[in-house]
Amino acid sequence: MRKLLSIIFLLSIFNLNGQSIYFERGKIIDSVKIKNTTETYTLYLPKTFKENQPSAIVFIFDPAARGKIGIQPFIESSEKYNYILVCSNNCKNGPNDENFKFIDNLFKEVLTTFKINQNLIYTAGFSGGSRLASIVAVISKKIQGVIACGAGFSSNLSQKPTFETFSYVGLVGDSDMNYQEMFSVKDWCTRFGIDHEIFTFEGDHRWPPSSEVLKAFDWLELQAYKKGLKHVNEDIVEETYQKNYVQAKSLESSNQIELSVFEYERILRNYSRYFNLDSISSKVNELKKEKQYRADVKIREQIISEETKTTNIFVQKFNSDVKSEILKKNNYEWWRRELNKINFKYLKHEDSRFRKMVERIRYSIFALSFETAQEFLRENDIKKAVFCHELNTEIYPSRPYTFLRLSMDYALLDNQESMLLNLKRAMEKGFKNKDYILKQKEFSKYINDAKFKKILDSF
Repeated sequence: MRKLLSIIFLLSIFNLNGQSIYFERGKIIDSVKIKNTTETYTLYLPKTFKENQPSAIVFIFDPAARGKIGIQPFIESSEKYNYILVCSNNCKNGPNDENFKFIDNLFKEVLTTFKINQNLIYTAGFSGGSRLASIVAVISKKIQGVIACGAGFSSNLSQKPTFETFSYVGLVGDSDMNYQEMFSVKDWCTRFGIDHEIFTFEGDHRWPPSSEVLKAFDWLELQAYKKGLKHVNEDIVEETYQKNYVQAKSLESSNQIELSVFEYERILRNYSRYFNLDSISSKVNELKKEKQYRADVKIREQIISEETKTTNIFVQKFNSDVKSEILKKNNYEWWRRELNKINFKYLKHEDSRFRKMVERIRYSIFALSFETAQEFLRENDIKKAVFCHELNTEIYPSRPYTFLRLSMDYALLDNQESMLLNLKRAMEKGFKNKDYILKQKEFSKYINDAKFKKILDSF
């Protein structure tokens, strides 16, 4: 954590004038170099950007340090609200000590290059990058808002917010394994009086579409008005109110009563200062009396209970397996049986909420197994990494990358037969990026191998 202390100092003294360096507007600029380092960042300046005016800025963290991918969902919001976008090409999932060093260098470079409004500095991220965005806000005390996508807070209590002044907006897909986690974040924020909103969208564990990110920035704009950081733009207030109202009305019309109540209550929280909303308040009270609302609440509570119980069973089994002799036996029978049980029970359920629950459970175990494998690889415990990646082929037997990752493990173990078998499976299931395969260091000793080349050339 000490590595981030310089950010706190820097944010209080940085050069408000910036440097006179020209960057093209309205274009993603990849690999902007950070002086005196080998590090880079990706930059996007909105078309309305003006060098001589203090700008709002969003520092974005992608879990795989993919600057272009991290910036893409934010461009629509950048153009609407005139935010500079910066995404690190170095910060990624992994030990945070190294990430803190990268963040220090990134902040120093960007804050002395551009004229930044100190009151309008935001952080954003996806998955592990979401947790990192929150950590930066908690430690620096200088961040105005966090846009958290697909994951909540750090598990480290000292890095979780308590009585913070920043605004927090969460975005999560309804099939994302961290879906329930984001609602526990809501409870945490309520407990400590942190201004927050959680938006859900149809999708799994991935960056949200730009239309969903724009909802977050619409809300952050209202927060800026509320805090006196910006003058109220009545057109924006009217436009975003209408957008929220149409969404709530659409859900009500499609008989998704509990979800419509969530949206109407969101309107009451955010627009009561601008409009008389007695009619919406009355509507909420009436909807909560409906039979469908009570049924929706009951189903949601049932899903939370079942999802928590089933996920805990899988997690306990996984933790037990990686410590036991099962690694030597490669016995996945229990996993096949239990995965088939939940698939049979819920995957064809007439209610999509149960089908999405199954997807969240499966992906949560997949993610746990994948991340654990990465830890084992860093520790050079390849056999345990093989167990994790083999398990992932059981969870998602049609996904080609799971087999490619397993092939790379066997290459490290000099098990050519298993390496070739899983490489072939990966390509049979649709992995076609041969250049990617050839660039992986695990395969370096096999590039000129006749059998290896034959498999690549056959697809």
